[in-house]
Amino acid sequence: MHAIWLTWQNEWMLMRLRKKTTRFMVLSACLPILFALVYHTLQKSMGVFGLTVSFPVMLLSLYTIFWIPLFIFMTTADLFPGETAARTLKLTLLRPITRFQAFTGKMMAAATAMGFLFVMLFFVSMACTYVESRTVDLSVGDWFGYMKAYLAAFFVMLALFALFAWIAQWFQNPTGYMVFAILLYVAAKALPFFSSVFSAFSLTSYSDWYVLWLSHSTGFTTLMNTFLFIFSWFVLFFSLGYLMFDRKEA
Repeated sequence: MHAIWLTWQNEWMLMRLRKKTTRFMVLSACLPILFALVYHTLQKSMGVFGLTVSFPVMLLSLYTIFWIPLFIFMTTADLFPGETAARTLKLTLLRPITRFQAFTGKMMAAATAMGFLFVMLFFVSMACTYVESRTVDLSVGDWFGYMKAYLAAFFVMLALFALFAWIAQWFQNPTGYMVFAILLYVAAKALPFFSSVFSAFSLTSYSDWYVLWLSHSTGFTTLMNTFLFIFSWFVLFFSLGYLMFDRKEA
């Protein structure tokens, strides 16, 4: 366990030192502000209503469909094909730790970065709601509901990260992987419009499952069944990703 902790610290430090990651985080902090300004402009020019209590949820749908997946593609490209192309992955594989500890440390560092991203987006989105529309009155129940929604969204994005961490290891070039990942994701998001069967079993169709946590009519059984489905995706592709990582040559 201590080795995993040290590996996480090392990977987390490397991730924070990457200029690409830092720029993405800064841009992410500006994203809710940009949307709030656009909304404010539309309100004045076209008579659109001001920001409401649903504004953080509206932004969450954009985050989970576009922004967080982009972060996932970028991070998995850096952690796997990026290190392979730069020949730094060999240093990781030659450390006095097991392959499982090295892989788990990488996944934990990525999960930490994504968790930080979600927390930042949550608080900046809530702050924009307060600043833009001072008449908005958020209760403790509203705060708790939105926190549940963002936590649920983080969970499904974590499963998506495990999927693309496995896919990324098939590539030697980060650019080629990024192009493939984006095209694959777009195709996976589009296919449910043509096949309801694909929609029922595709992880990408559950990026908005946080809506279930906001509804008072959703039963506990539905929530648990969906949770177990997403968790099974995470376990499956975390395991496949580790098996593939374990077979890499030093």
